[in-house]
Amino acid sequence: MNNEQLEHQRHSLAHLLAAAVIKLYPGTKRTIGPAIDNGFYYDFEFKEPITEKDLPKIEKEMKKLQKTWHGMERREVTADEAKELFKDNPYKLELINEFSKDGQTLTMYKSSEYFEDLCRGGHSEDVAAIDPDSFKLDKLAGAYWRGDEKNKMLTRIYGLAFESKEKLEEYLHMREEAEKRDHRVLGPHLGLFTFHEYSPGIPFYLPKGSIIRNELEKFVRSVSYGKGYSEVRLPQLFDAELFKISGHWEHYKEDMFTLESEGRTFGLKPMNCPGHMLLYKQGLYSYRDLPLRFAEMSTLYRNELSGTLSGLTRVRAFAQDDCHIFLTLDQVAEEVADLLKRIQTIYAMFGMQVEDVALSTKPEKALGTKEEWNEAEAALAEALKQAGWNYEINEGDGAFYGPKIDMRIKDALGRKWQLATIQLDFQQPKRFELEYVTEDGTRKTPVVIHRALIGSFERFFAILIEHYAGNFPLWLSPVQLAILPISDNQLEYARSVHDQLLAASEDLRIETDKRAESIGKKIREATLQKIPYQIIVGEKEALSGHIAIRTRSGEDLGAMSVQKFAEKILAEIKSKK
Repeated sequence: MNNEQLEHQRHSLAHLLAAAVIKLYPGTKRTIGPAIDNGFYYDFEFKEPITEKDLPKIEKEMKKLQKTWHGMERREVTADEAKELFKDNPYKLELINEFSKDGQTLTMYKSSEYFEDLCRGGHSEDVAAIDPDSFKLDKLAGAYWRGDEKNKMLTRIYGLAFESKEKLEEYLHMREEAEKRDHRVLGPHLGLFTFHEYSPGIPFYLPKGSIIRNELEKFVRSVSYGKGYSEVRLPQLFDAELFKISGHWEHYKEDMFTLESEGRTFGLKPMNCPGHMLLYKQGLYSYRDLPLRFAEMSTLYRNELSGTLSGLTRVRAFAQDDCHIFLTLDQVAEEVADLLKRIQTIYAMFGMQVEDVALSTKPEKALGTKEEWNEAEAALAEALKQAGWNYEINEGDGAFYGPKIDMRIKDALGRKWQLATIQLDFQQPKRFELEYVTEDGTRKTPVVIHRALIGSFERFFAILIEHYAGNFPLWLSPVQLAILPISDNQLEYARSVHDQLLAASEDLRIETDKRAESIGKKIREATLQKIPYQIIVGEKEALSGHIAIRTRSGEDLGAMSVQKFAEKILAEIKSKK
């Protein structure tokens, strides 16, 4: 089954849902019901509220009706005919008026003697032939009519639908796994971060979360940046004039936090590029200085609507492994090819892989001429070609100042995330009147690559929590080792083990559980906190001078000397397995 056939199947099932609801709840007003990713939905105005307990009854009616549904009969109608059919339904009347005003042909689709719906089409040839075990009703939600909060709140019924029963079960299993791994639950449970209503959409990093964040910053400096990068830290508040020069005031003002002071308008920076352009302009560079790379990880602010905020994946304050590379056009292909190799290395280290690559082209609202965009798009295409990467064209999805290469990364659950991005900018260097001195002494305008390889730290942190289900690799774990003495009699030896491990490396993160609790409880709690290694210290270990090692997965590694164990874990940390 191809994507179009699956979409038609899902659309037909939305009609079937509406038919079942109308039969079970006479007087219900139906509105719209499209196919969506993973299934379909339909919005209704019920006379009396329903609950999710009613979904099995509706689903049963759907499957009963399905047996009698075969082909859907299409017919064209006039606006007056359509209005007569839906004279008691203000939602359908609104759509009819809208469509007929635009001169569109109105079409109806009939699937049984009593059910017919206003629809543009796109259906299964035989609804009765759809495997009844390949779909199920999923949940209820509130939805404003036409997505406008000024309109009436409707009841939306969601359904899931796939090619087969097996695909549906696979999806349900993966969703269950995703729910277990939800970073919004695991993060606070593991003491990584929290939020507060006094600062909506801005995370509070707790001590353990701060450790992981700091380790990610070290990783960025050594791998995402590497040699040749100059890290800077610029102001977070700029006069609005800076953003007017860059073009962000025109294209991005509504997403910025702004304030007034002494008759001047300021904005909290939503991205680093205008400041980096300003920094470049304060110097004088020659072709020998290029490529020049300014890197920065300071906090950025974006005025996201409160209803769109979601854990760490959608926040109002975040930082990136951000860098702007000033270079000549003939240096672009080599520079981008190097970035593409770096991206592969980075995600391989986290057990992820680059799944899709897209070259995003000129959007409808953009700076610059068509010729400039053609040149910039050709430069990125050549870089992808030189790197041997297959890619798709994503028409009209570039940044307002230039085209970009976007990559989706696949995690442990097979989910795809938009993370790494490489953007080529001809416009801001021109708007800031940036120059470099060429080999013959003339002045030319550089081009700029905007690049973030892991993207937002916050979003990447959320993805890592779910990717690992909180079981971070040793180098990232906020507590790497838990020393668990069996009784108070072993506390002194536990302190000795702690000191010997720190002597091997003072950077090791170790906790010793000194509580007067059973060893079973100590092991359970260390496991729930997902600490990679548990060092069990009992009378036998204290007498032998060895330690017993257990992993968070329950594997018993047996007894070994403290020195041998230290060598093992330090090698594991260094390799970032």
